[in-house]
Amino acid sequence: MYRIAGTLLREGGVEGRLSWLLRARHLVRGDESMSELKRHWKRVMDFPGIVRQPEDAKLGALVDAGARVLVEQQTEFQRVLLLETPKREIILLLDSEMQFYSADEHRYHEALAIVPFLFRQGAVRRVGVMGGGDGLIARELLRHFADEIELIRIIDIDAAVTELARTHPRLVELNRGSLLDERVEVVNADALSYRSEQPFDLILGDLPDPTSPVLGRLYNREFYEHLRAQLTPDEGILAVQIVFVPPLFDGVLNTLRSVFPTVKEYAVWMYSFVRSGFALCGQGPLERCREVPKGTRHLTSEVLDMLFYFAPDEPRVEVDEVSTNENGRVVEWYGSFLRDYAEERILYY
Repeated sequence: MYRIAGTLLREGGVEGRLSWLLRARHLVRGDESMSELKRHWKRVMDFPGIVRQPEDAKLGALVDAGARVLVEQQTEFQRVLLLETPKREIILLLDSEMQFYSADEHRYHEALAIVPFLFRQGAVRRVGVMGGGDGLIARELLRHFADEIELIRIIDIDAAVTELARTHPRLVELNRGSLLDERVEVVNADALSYRSEQPFDLILGDLPDPTSPVLGRLYNREFYEHLRAQLTPDEGILAVQIVFVPPLFDGVLNTLRSVFPTVKEYAVWMYSFVRSGFALCGQGPLERCREVPKGTRHLTSEVLDMLFYFAPDEPRVEVDEVSTNENGRVVEWYGSFLRDYAEERILYY
């Protein structure tokens, strides 16, 4: 879930990344000209390919900025870091990539968990969550739809992450103990191969970005066909997150449209990730039939309308291809962002 911020901060090493952050702040304050920022950005982008900064250097930069390490753990699948900022906000990183920042994660999780409910005609009894091992999607579902939901099944490959979310005091505080609720069932399995014996009324995809061919399979047509087969016929809805960068966002949307008759895209602005994109996928027409529940922190009826609005000058591109297991196009789409669009993107925002 680390979106654009994590992508940008991988470039240029710790010093370069921190310098970029300082320059970006100066630009906001009007202390630095656009031409100077462009020159600096060109220097950063001169590094070949995607430069993955060693984790110890990235961790050192965060600690230097005042962060405190709460958890540092190597699991069977990934490196887990849970950090606390000087303001007692927490950050979860998996393999050095940010998964959430507690100051604004509610915007992302409200958009992914609540919006699909507003378009579901029938009752939502069974919800499947692909990923979401931190319990934050489950928190939103239980907070707003507890009277309706009978089962939330979280399919997350890493048992160490779900156990951390179930037991660490700071995570339990943030997810409101959602993984301890009797309606929440955690299955530590690979979403690519997991198949539910009973269909879900709603499936939510909160999965890693397609930074490798293995992770890219979570964005290919075959996987979306696999998920559709687990939905309630006709009325079941799928909602997934997609990194809002060209051409990845539009390429994944096109791939989803090869599987679902109706796909609606939306996106939410965030402080930590700039903008997170989503797709709402239906087996028939999708029309809003519910009101935004009370008690949300960010989502309102007015905000909901804004989520589905994309201005004419947004960084959108036309993509005709579909990503499959055979062509793995989604990984190319992700990589081409850094190669072709990164400077335009940061200057756009």
